[in-house]
Amino acid sequence: MSWRRFFRRRKWDEERARELALYLVTETEENIARGMTREEASRAAHIKLGNATRIREEIYEMNSIRFIETLWQDLRYGARMLRKSPGFTIVAVLTLALGIGANTAIFSLVDGVLLRPLPYPQADQIVHLSWQVKGGAIPNLTAPEYEFCRDHSTSFAVLAGVRDLVDRELTSGDTKQWVKALYVTDGFFETLGVNPELGRGFVRRETLPNGPYAVVLTDKLWRSVYGADANIVGRQIVLDNRSYTVTGVAPPGFKFTEPADLFISLHLGNGVEDMGTNTDVIGRLKSGVSEAQAQAEMPVLGKEFWAQISGLERQSETQGYIHLDPYQSWLAGDYRMSLLMLLSAVGLLLLIACANVASLLLARANSRQKEISIRLALGATRGRLLAQFLTESLLLGSAGAAAGLAGAVTILRVVVSAIPWELPVVDRIGLDGRVLFFTLSIGIGASIAFGLVSFLQTRKVDLNSTLKDGRTIAGVGRGRGRFLGALVVGEVAISLMLALGAGLLIESLYNLYQEKLGFDPTRVVLMETPFAPGTAAASHPWDFERQALARIQAIPGVQSAAIVSVAPLNGQRNLPAQRDGHPEDSIGGTEYRAISSDYFSTMGISIMRGRGFQESDFGSSAPGALINETLARDWWPGQNPIGGRIVVGEFRGQKIPQILEAPREIIGVVADVKGLAIDRPAPPMVYVPASQAAGIMNGSTDWVVRTSATAGIASTLRKAVTDVAPGQRIIDLEPMTQLIGASVAQPNFEGSLMGMFGGLALLLTLVGVYGVLNFQVGQRTHEIGIRMALGANRRDVTRLVIAKAAMLAALGILIGIAAAFGLTRLMGSLLYEVRPTDPAIFAGIAILVLVVAMLAAYLPARRAMRVDPMVALRHE
Repeated sequence: MSWRRFFRRRKWDEERARELALYLVTETEENIARGMTREEASRAAHIKLGNATRIREEIYEMNSIRFIETLWQDLRYGARMLRKSPGFTIVAVLTLALGIGANTAIFSLVDGVLLRPLPYPQADQIVHLSWQVKGGAIPNLTAPEYEFCRDHSTSFAVLAGVRDLVDRELTSGDTKQWVKALYVTDGFFETLGVNPELGRGFVRRETLPNGPYAVVLTDKLWRSVYGADANIVGRQIVLDNRSYTVTGVAPPGFKFTEPADLFISLHLGNGVEDMGTNTDVIGRLKSGVSEAQAQAEMPVLGKEFWAQISGLERQSETQGYIHLDPYQSWLAGDYRMSLLMLLSAVGLLLLIACANVASLLLARANSRQKEISIRLALGATRGRLLAQFLTESLLLGSAGAAAGLAGAVTILRVVVSAIPWELPVVDRIGLDGRVLFFTLSIGIGASIAFGLVSFLQTRKVDLNSTLKDGRTIAGVGRGRGRFLGALVVGEVAISLMLALGAGLLIESLYNLYQEKLGFDPTRVVLMETPFAPGTAAASHPWDFERQALARIQAIPGVQSAAIVSVAPLNGQRNLPAQRDGHPEDSIGGTEYRAISSDYFSTMGISIMRGRGFQESDFGSSAPGALINETLARDWWPGQNPIGGRIVVGEFRGQKIPQILEAPREIIGVVADVKGLAIDRPAPPMVYVPASQAAGIMNGSTDWVVRTSATAGIASTLRKAVTDVAPGQRIIDLEPMTQLIGASVAQPNFEGSLMGMFGGLALLLTLVGVYGVLNFQVGQRTHEIGIRMALGANRRDVTRLVIAKAAMLAALGILIGIAAAFGLTRLMGSLLYEVRPTDPAIFAGIAILVLVVAMLAAYLPARRAMRVDPMVALRHE
C-alpha cells in the first residue's frame, strides 16, 4: 500500500470514528431528554447503533449475493449463447488460440534467453571482454592480452580465461570413456560466483606453464563414475594417460555455455596455443564499479599492452580496442535481434487474430439487435448490457487462452528442439508463472476489447424500427462499415509486413545455400580423431595419419582421402603471420591449416597459381606454404606471390621463440574457402604440409573422404583407423553436406518460423476478408436485389464485390509497404546478400497478398451473383 493510500485510509477511519462517537453522544443525550438515566440512555444508543450496523452488513451481504447471482446468470447465459452458435465459437476460439499460443511460446523463449538473469549469483556483475574493430567484434583475446588485463585492470574483482571444449579419455579402473573437458584458468568459479560443492576451484600456480595438472569434476560425473565419493578431493584421476589431481566438485546443476563433464586447469605460456585469439575472457566487476567506468578503462589497457609487448599499438586490419559487454547480452548477442523479430512477428499475428474475432463479433452483434432491443425495452440499462457483453467475451477469451496455452506447449517443444544455440538457460525455457501471467494478460485484454466492441453496437439500436418490423436493421451502416473496412485494411497491412519479413529471410537463406563455398561437399564424409596425449598417434601424428590414409584409400568406393587440421566450417585455428621482411603487413589471426597432399583434390579446391603439395614436400626440410586468394590480394595486390615468403608465428616484430618458424616460400595460391561461418568472407589462410606441423596436429585431426556413395561407409572408415591405432576415438563422422546444414542452422530456424508466421498471417487474412465481405453481402441483399431488378447483370454485381475487396486490399498494401520500409531495415543484421528494401521481394509479396484478398472475395462475390431479385425483395 502506497503512503498516499495509507493516509487516505487512516483519515477515513478517523472520520468514521468521529461520526460514530458523535452519533452515540447525540443519541444518548436524546434518550436522557426522554427521561432515561444516563446508563439506560447509553445502553439504548449502543443497541440502536448495533442494529443499524447489522442491517447495513445484511444489506451489503445481500448485495454481494445478488452480484454473484447476477454474474453466475450472465456466465450461464453467455455460455448458452456461445453454444447456440457453435460455428462462430469454434472459429473465434481457434483464431484466438492460434494468436495466443504463438505469442506464449515465443514469449517463453524470449523470457528464458533475454529477460531472466543467468543462473549465477549477481549475474549482472559478470562481463565479457572482446576486441572491437571496424568490421565488428573479435570475440576472444590472446592469452597475453588476458594476463595483462588480469594483472593491470582496476575495475575487476576477478578475471578468468576459458578455452577449448575437447574430448578427453577418462580411465577409471579397467573402464575407459570419453568425456567433454573445458580448459579454464584460476578465478573461473569466482567470476561466476559459484562455490564448488566439495574442495575448491583452481589457483594461480595451477595455470602456470609447468604447473600441476588439476581438475574439477561436475556433480553428474562425480556421482556416475565415482559414486559420490566424499573423499574424491585430492585423489588422482587419469585423463589421456596423464594423472590429474581432483581439487573440487562443482555444485549440482552448474552449467556453463559449453556442456562440459569436467574442468581442467588451463596452462598458459605454451607457445602456439597462446598466440591465437582463442581465449574467452569473462570477469566480475568490483563492488561499486559500473560498466561505464570499467569500459572507460578498456581502451587504455589495450594501448598499454601493445605498446609494452611490441612497441606498437594495434592498427590497420585489427585497429580497435578492448570492449566490455554484460555477459548475458554477449551470450544473446547473435540471437537478440532474431528473438525480438520473432516476438514482434507473433505480436502482429495476434493483432490479425484479434481483428478477425472483432469482425466476427460485429457480425454477431448485428444479428442480435432484436434481442438487445427487447432487453432495453424491458428496462435493462446500458451498464447491464456492458456487463453481459464483457462476461461473454471473457468466456470467449478464456477459452481461447486455454486452447492457446495447450497449443503453446507443443509449439514450444518443437521450437526448443530446433534452437541452434548453446546457452546455459535453454533448459530453463518453459511455461512458468511469468509466462502464465503473460498469457492471462493477453486473454483478459483481448476479452475486454471484444466486449467493448460488441457493447458499442448497442448505442446504434433503434428500438422502434427493430421491434415494429420484427427483424434486424437492413444495411450495415456507414460507421460500422467503415470500422469493418478498417479491420480489413489493418489485417492486409500487417500480413503484408509479416510476409515481407518472411520473404526477406527466405531469400537470405537461399543466398546462403547458393554461396560459393570454395569446395565441393557432395559425397564427402568428415570425421575427427582427437588424440590422447601420451599415445603413439599423439606423439607421431603424421606417421599414424599416413598409415591410416593408405588403408582408407584402399577401401572400395573411396575415390580419395586426406587430412586437415581443421576442415572448412568445422572450427578455426589461427596464428599470427606476416609477410617476411614487411612487419607492416601482418595479421594477428591468420587461419593455419596443416594438410596432406591429396587435400585439395579430395575437397575440390582449385589451385589458382603455382602448384599444390607433392609427396616430396612432406619429406623435405625446405618449408613451403600455399596461401589463399584473400591473403594474396592483401599482401601482393596486382603481383604474383609465388616465390614470396611468409612467416608464421611472428606479429610486427614480436617474436615468440617457442613457435617462431623459418620463413616459408609460397609455392601456390588456392581458391578462397569458407572458414568458420558460411555467411562471412573467407579469412586469410595458410596451408602447410602436415609432416611439418606436428605442433598443431597433436590435438585432433579432421579427415575428409570422397566416396562414390556415403551410405554405409562409416563402419569401414572406423575399422581402417582403429586397425592402425586400436582404441582411437572417432567423432563427428558425418557427410559434409550435413555440416553445411548445421552452419546455416540459425538462418534456417529464423526463416522457418517467420515463414510459418507469414503463412498463418495470410491464412487469417484470407478468413478475415472473406468474413467481412460475406457479412456485407448478406446485409446488402436488398440493395443487390434492387440493382438487379433495375437491370444490373450478374457480372456487375460480382464487380461490385471484387472492387470493394480490391480497394481495401490496395489500401492495406500501401500502408503495409510504408510501414515495412522502416521495420525491415531493423532486420539488416539478419540478412545475407539481400537488401531490407529489395524491390523485387516487395513487389512479389504485394502481388501475393493481393491475390489472397481476391481469393477471399471470390465466394462472397459468387453469393452476390446468385441473389434472386424477386426473393430478395419479397424477403425484405
